[in-house]
Amino acid sequence: MKAFSRVIMMFGLALVLDGLSKIWAEQTLKLYQPIPLIGEYFRLTLGYNTGVAFGMFANGGSGPLIVTGLVIVGLMVWFGQALKSGQFLPQAGWPIGLLLGGAIANFVDRLIDGRVTDFLDVGIGATRWPTFNLADSFIIIGMAWLLLVNHRDQRRPQEAEPVESSSTSEFQ
Repeated sequence: MKAFSRVIMMFGLALVLDGLSKIWAEQTLKLYQPIPLIGEYFRLTLGYNTGVAFGMFANGGSGPLIVTGLVIVGLMVWFGQALKSGQFLPQAGWPIGLLLGGAIANFVDRLIDGRVTDFLDVGIGATRWPTFNLADSFIIIGMAWLLLVNHRDQRRPQEAEPVESSSTSEFQ
């Protein structure tokens, strides 16, 4: 049960932080007016994304919302079963919660008005990464963290498999 409480804690943290940051951005920033924080490298620029990752399928109607919802439900079921069956170590609850929290935070934001609020802007001059939000960051960090936890688990020496003894010779 330790893993599930970790999922819930990180899930809640991701939802709250993303929601509060989006409210702050919408109340504080002006649409498409960048505010440099670290020169041109990192700015705050309010924008909206009606598509999915990197604006793909923008203005795609309810299709992306339905597909995203189905993917989230599928991930929740898969992660739940994997944690329950012991496929993941209890530490995997942290990144799974972060990943699901970010995905659901963006889903809820899109559900409200058909778009996701973005405001984190990274790049050099005119070469910029698509504007994103904390939920997007949580998804990426959660996925990388989960891969790291899983990789570290697989590198641990596994218990030796019991060797079956047989009374017959290999050459018979």
